[in-house]
Amino acid sequence: MPHTQIQTLLSQQGFTEYCWMNPKEIVVAQWVRMKCTFGCPDYGLGACPPNTPSVEDCRAFFNEYSSGLIIKLRKEIGPDNDFKQAEWSELMTTRLLDLERMVFRKGFVKAFLLNHTCCNSCKKCSHNRIGCHNKHRAKPSPEAMAVDVFQTVKNTGMQINEFSDKMTEITRFAFLLVE
Repeated sequence: MPHTQIQTLLSQQGFTEYCWMNPKEIVVAQWVRMKCTFGCPDYGLGACPPNTPSVEDCRAFFNEYSSGLIIKLRKEIGPDNDFKQAEWSELMTTRLLDLERMVFRKGFVKAFLLNHTCCNSCKKCSHNRIGCHNKHRAKPSPEAMAVDVFQTVKNTGMQINEFSDKMTEITRFAFLLVE
């Protein structure tokens, strides 16, 4: 069974919290794109809007897949709050990109990662896909592809933390579409 091969790769990369899902059930919403456009400091980076497909094109893209994963990433924050989010994020991005490449090499040629965060591969972003210095690492986040992460995760039955004034952990979600 193909899922068994991928689950072995997930385990090798240290990903233990994940859920299989049908990408056709990903909730795509215009409001998510608006939040990216008007409110996100990363708007305009190479893997963020306006350098991503339209909301309708994102929906059509997900409909081309019949299988995928939501991968939950968690990091506890200590009481001294000395958590270095950028370092953790870069480590998770590297592991996720390695996973995508391994899945592709197992014969899943349509493997495509939606990273857990906006691209942060370069110190100085070119702000467009054409001038991107790390095209192979610049993957869009689910939000950049208009994914309503909260509703999509809830629809799968996975636990998603609600916001609180006192954060004790960082939780992010990546999506791996595999077919």
